[in-house]
Amino acid sequence: MKIISGSSNISLATAIGEAFSLPLVKLDISQFANGEKRVWIEESLAGEDVVIVQSLSRPVDEHLIELLLLIDSVERLGARDVHLVVPWLGYSLQDKVFKPGEPIAVKVIANVLSNCYVRRIYLMDVHNTSTPGFFSVPTTHLSAQSAFVTYAQANFDLKQAVVASPDFGGLKRARVFADALQLNLVNIDKQRDLQSGQISSAILHGNVKDKIVLIVDDTIQSGSTIKEVVETMKAAQAKKVHFLATHGPMVSKAYQLIEAAPIDSVVVTNTIAPEKESKKIKVVDVSDIFVKSLEQWF
Repeated sequence: MKIISGSSNISLATAIGEAFSLPLVKLDISQFANGEKRVWIEESLAGEDVVIVQSLSRPVDEHLIELLLLIDSVERLGARDVHLVVPWLGYSLQDKVFKPGEPIAVKVIANVLSNCYVRRIYLMDVHNTSTPGFFSVPTTHLSAQSAFVTYAQANFDLKQAVVASPDFGGLKRARVFADALQLNLVNIDKQRDLQSGQISSAILHGNVKDKIVLIVDDTIQSGSTIKEVVETMKAAQAKKVHFLATHGPMVSKAYQLIEAAPIDSVVVTNTIAPEKESKKIKVVDVSDIFVKSLEQWF
């Protein structure tokens, strides 16, 4: 077994490799003078089972091309099987057509990866749980829930806590988390403008007065959800508010909103390598979840 890391999340790939007592395969990723990506794998892979780790985070298109070149290089070197770990699936939020003329972008990505030299793909907490069905190769959809449950048990006073969903679409995810912690669930009805993406209203259903509120979501991008939801919780006299999300592909504006918002902490996983540091942002390691899934095959 060999483990290859693209350039998007070397730290996570290294943690996976350490769990198997394996160093990462030596390779060189650079650019030609014309800006095209250059990939060179410096080790023999003939007859080997290979795991490639690459999050499709910013710059998304660059990391996607890099991944495709890595897969082709591995095939040409004679690898036996290729398993692909994509902790954050770029384009996964574009999972439906809102206006005529738009593509289903994540289906395009699924088709591209399915038609490469890949035996199995591993994803984590994709926005739409139907998305793995777009792939024509076996796809394992993993959850970070166990990591968040462990973190919550170690860091929060659960006797005073409730779990909250920031919108109707996340109710099932929040319910599973609440049940795992044996906590009550509240939710917010959030209206969002499909054109601008801005939240127009947020109505709380449930009592959070003097409670520690654990808001559960899959992704943080602009930070607007955090701002609106936290303000709603504080207005309802919540004692503390913590926001837990698997993925943090945050734009610069999100960091500014988090710093300014009356939130006690934001907890994300390392599916995406953080671009900035913040005292409010905590990172939970999910490498062991990928390792346990890979161990079924290696």
